[in-house]
Amino acid sequence: MPPDAKPGMALAKGQMTLPIVAGRPAAVYFELTNGGKESVTLVAAYVDGATTAEMHETTGGSMKQREAVEIAPGATVAFAQGGLHVMAFEPSEDLAEGATTELTLTFSDGDKLSAPIEIVSAGMGHDMHGMDH
Repeated sequence: MPPDAKPGMALAKGQMTLPIVAGRPAAVYFELTNGGKESVTLVAAYVDGATTAEMHETTGGSMKQREAVEIAPGATVAFAQGGLHVMAFEPSEDLAEGATTELTLTFSDGDKLSAPIEIVSAGMGHDMHGMDH
């Protein structure tokens, strides 16, 4: 079954990196492309199996929550280590390396985009060097 998709939007390279220490949040990385003719604003993220999820951005060695991320027409925004990312808080013990879970993104107009994301253990996916969570 194809993922639910907001018209013109595409999500690629979705991955959730489990925390090294139990009780810490997981990090979610992906690329989001706006193939439409108008800017869109991402306002929320939900990760199946996590209690809550928040968009964050790391800049200058510190991390802060982002309420919204605007994506221009034709642009691809990378949610990656060291920049924009989604923190998935209180991930379920059922989320295991090698499995998948679902990421749902909500836009300011109420449209959503859902896609499966791969689950990896810390050290197997993105390099966490320099992350201060």
